[in-house]
Amino acid sequence: MHKIAVLDYRLLPEVQDKIQELASNKIEFPKMRLPRDDQTKKTGDADIVLISPWDIIDTSYLDACPNLKYIGLCGTSTANIDLDALFRRNISFSNIVSSNKEPVAEFFFMQLVALIRGAGDNQWKKGETHELAGIPIGIIGLGAIGKAVARIALAYKMQVYYFSPNRKSDWEDLGVSYLDKNDLLKQSAVTVLCSPSNVEVLNNSEFELIQPGSILIQACGGSPFSKDGFKNWVSSDNNYAIFDMSANENNYKLFKDIPRVIFSRDVAGDTYESNQRRGSRVLENLHHFLKHIQ
Repeated sequence: MHKIAVLDYRLLPEVQDKIQELASNKIEFPKMRLPRDDQTKKTGDADIVLISPWDIIDTSYLDACPNLKYIGLCGTSTANIDLDALFRRNISFSNIVSSNKEPVAEFFFMQLVALIRGAGDNQWKKGETHELAGIPIGIIGLGAIGKAVARIALAYKMQVYYFSPNRKSDWEDLGVSYLDKNDLLKQSAVTVLCSPSNVEVLNNSEFELIQPGSILIQACGGSPFSKDGFKNWVSSDNNYAIFDMSANENNYKLFKDIPRVIFSRDVAGDTYESNQRRGSRVLENLHHFLKHIQ
């Protein structure tokens, strides 16, 4: 048996029980995101660790945890992981590739509808209650999250545009129109960022292209835009921005108190059902590793 550490706080009790059965030690499962120092302490001399997408796995972490043989990411994005360092140290790694991003899109449309209708603490276009039908929405990045956003936007009968490095003819057949990024920013009242984590897709000058009185939604992880450009843009009256905690703790601290920024402490993709799916894949990956080292 192996000494296992767990840094991800989202694993359901039934999954925790199955992981515990595979461990030689008593595992302390966290109930919330761990600070950086606690990640190292929690891992200690374990040879297996299960991490969240927000845990930073770099050379300093690996130096402090030299016994590691396997790192299992309970998520998809590897933006916070030094994969080259894992390769050099012969540490096995797995993540979860999921195309089911409907919970993410659902969460952001919940926030968007509340803002458009003025059903919460904020009201887009004060004194006016609007509906989504007919509003132009631009999606930057038509991967799994972008497609989930497009499906819901089409159901609301919005004007749906997208920009992606590669054209998606099947989605264009469904009614999603391709625009280059500059035109998309100029024409969209709602812009949704669905790019890979920490890939900058909006610079200072591109923020200036967004029409006044618009809504920006960050549906991807990390920092996908110029922070100075964003702060200047959102300072204009009636511009709104919507985030979840996939944007990370540092950005939460930077943006949460800015007027017209809606920054939820929730993670858009975290539901009971998504945690069930995630837990099953985590166990599959862990069993696969254990099978091949015996």
